[in-house]
Amino acid sequence: MSIGRSIPMAAQDAIDTTTISETIRQALRFGSIRPSRDELAATDEALRGHVALLLAEARQTTVPQPPDRHRLDGIEKRLAIPLGTGMLSTDAEVHQRARDCQWLLAHFTAGRGEYGPRNGSDPATPTAGRRA
Repeated sequence: MSIGRSIPMAAQDAIDTTTISETIRQALRFGSIRPSRDELAATDEALRGHVALLLAEARQTTVPQPPDRHRLDGIEKRLAIPLGTGMLSTDAEVHQRARDCQWLLAHFTAGRGEYGPRNGSDPATPTAGRRA
């Protein structure tokens, strides 16, 4: 059984939007604190798993509209690059991976009708990975 997509519902259920959203928030908070290299590496590893899962789903999406293939190609190329050795490059790469994951998650949740405002928030503000 599928929900307007070419992938089975079981595969869609494997995508835990709450966990992915929390990982994205953690990665984006690193801009305000000074994490250790180990924390960045652990977050990068989690983001890589989320991005790979969402990227595979996005590549198969046909309904309602396929995502921008050029953007997907860029995300896939960045995913193939190993984490840098310096703190500045590591921080930048984790931040970019979080943004890529955020974009993929927004596309995924929009396709499932989950992309919408949080309860009590401004409807003009999008919230990826949240149920309205």
